[in-house]
Amino acid sequence: MTATTPLQGSPTPSGPPSPAPAPSAPSTPPEPASTSQRLASVASSLLVAAIDRLAAAAADKVDELSDKLDDVASGGGVGMSAAIAGGLAKLRGENPVWAAIKAGVSAMSTPTKVVVGLLLILAAVLAPVLLLVLAVLLLVLAIAGAFSGGGR
Repeated sequence: MTATTPLQGSPTPSGPPSPAPAPSAPSTPPEPASTSQRLASVASSLLVAAIDRLAAAAADKVDELSDKLDDVASGGGVGMSAAIAGGLAKLRGENPVWAAIKAGVSAMSTPTKVVVGLLLILAAVLAPVLLLVLAVLLLVLAIAGAFSGGGR
């Protein structure tokens, strides 16, 4: 039975392996495998550091954007408040129209809410009257058209 030594590559009789020869000169170049391993290790650490920096920068930008949106929502008026609330509701999977209406009404001042309420009540009361006026107008136009077309 023969064994192969890793350094010499020639078969030897079985028994204790022979010692490896000592390097002949102290200035031998490093082995390529260890250099490539060190290079891979340094590249890996560099990549991790770059990803950490990018993640920190992205988190800072998100925080800045969030602060800006809060400032705009608090002082941006009814329309901006409604738009932001609608967008957030859409992201949560809720009804964005209803959320925008609720946020818009809650952002209004009390006198504005009173005026809007009165306008809605007035529209509800006058809608049937307007519908009746429109029906009478169409009836008058139809009768006038029938008389003007029948005399030919």
